[in-house]
Amino acid sequence: MAQALTMEQKIEKATAKAAARKEAVAESAIPRERTTATRGKRGTFNGTEGKLRIGHHIDGYHLHIFNDTPGRIEQALNVGYEFVKPDEVGGTAVNVVSRNTDVGDKVRFLVGTDSNNEPQYAYLMKLKQEFYEEDQSALQAKNDAVDAAIRGGKNTGEGHSTDGFYTPQGGIKLSRS
Repeated sequence: MAQALTMEQKIEKATAKAAARKEAVAESAIPRERTTATRGKRGTFNGTEGKLRIGHHIDGYHLHIFNDTPGRIEQALNVGYEFVKPDEVGGTAVNVVSRNTDVGDKVRFLVGTDSNNEPQYAYLMKLKQEFYEEDQSALQAKNDAVDAAIRGGKNTGEGHSTDGFYTPQGGIKLSRS
């Protein structure tokens, strides 16, 4: 009957096995001769860059990609968004290829599947920059009201009841750094 290994023996065995694997990989590795200069700038894969993006902009417009979920495109159209055509963002460039356009000449992206396992698309749309800035100003005003309420010792700036909210004994303090 085999005797159980001690912790030190297990560690030694695992270390030797890992070293052997590393050596085997090093011996079988293909030499890399490509440098940053020959392959261009290396991108990151850590979530800091969007997966869906267009390398172009349209003067006077804000671009946004909307998923084609029930009602979403209609809502966008109702508030002033318009579909972007491929020629507005560089034709059939890297990000706008033939599979990313639909029959109606709209820029779209395959983003997954819907609940019926059918392809789900997202459409590139544009909104006049002045409308976008108005919307952002309204959003910032709402956020400022909430901040002011918090600074004033309230939990909400939206007029909701704060019954049942926890408030520290010394009140709520918010400082800007």
